[in-house]
Amino acid sequence: MNKIPLLTPNDVELRVGSIQQTSYGVYANLLVYKDARCDMRILDQTFGMMNWKREHSVINGSLFCTVSIWDSEKMQWIPKTDVGVPSNTESTKGESSDAFKRSCFNIGIGRELYSAPDIRIKLNDSEVVAGSNGKPKTYAKFFVREMAFDPELSRFTKFQVVDKDNIIRFDINRNKKAAVMSGMDVTSVSNTQQVPGAPVVNDAPWVNEVATVCAECGTVIKSQKVLAYAKKIYGVPLCYNCQQKRG
Repeated sequence: MNKIPLLTPNDVELRVGSIQQTSYGVYANLLVYKDARCDMRILDQTFGMMNWKREHSVINGSLFCTVSIWDSEKMQWIPKTDVGVPSNTESTKGESSDAFKRSCFNIGIGRELYSAPDIRIKLNDSEVVAGSNGKPKTYAKFFVREMAFDPELSRFTKFQVVDKDNIIRFDINRNKKAAVMSGMDVTSVSNTQQVPGAPVVNDAPWVNEVATVCAECGTVIKSQKVLAYAKKIYGVPLCYNCQQKRG
């Protein structure tokens, strides 16, 4: 069958999964994801519009999606099925879309995102507002500027995030270097750099407060046992509740 291409920066989207107030400032934990339009485009380009199909079914009250690819050598449809999770806004539509995207992960589209770095960004004062509950919130938008994935190493060798002003707010290579220099075992240290050539701002003081968030619901995972189990079994950080949903 045809080889699934790796995602490009234009295929990947970012959203704030959670916000944390610390003694060093307000930090946003970003979630990395692809949308259903990305999946449909890659299916069309890789297999042809008439060589794949999707079907939905309800099993024990949960909505499943089956994406099938036509294998011309075997002369049969090759199906991949997964279940969806309702969204907070449009429950049914969100569940249908989520099931489709999960099925496409099973096919191999965007599977490298399971190895995406934990992205924690220190927000500027202008990016933080007070929510109705008095807690900080943000409307700041962030974008993937550059990324590269090494299939043999199963990790990203490049991953760079910028804000709406094209200022680098996260760089996986710079963050790893900062962590090594500080002697701390971390995978994410926030930096802000003006493009191009401005000095790097190292926010290392908060590095001990780095938290991992669930890849699906954005909840901070406090238990290291839960986190270790999720990465071992699912290959992605998942909270206890989301692990239970997957079964």
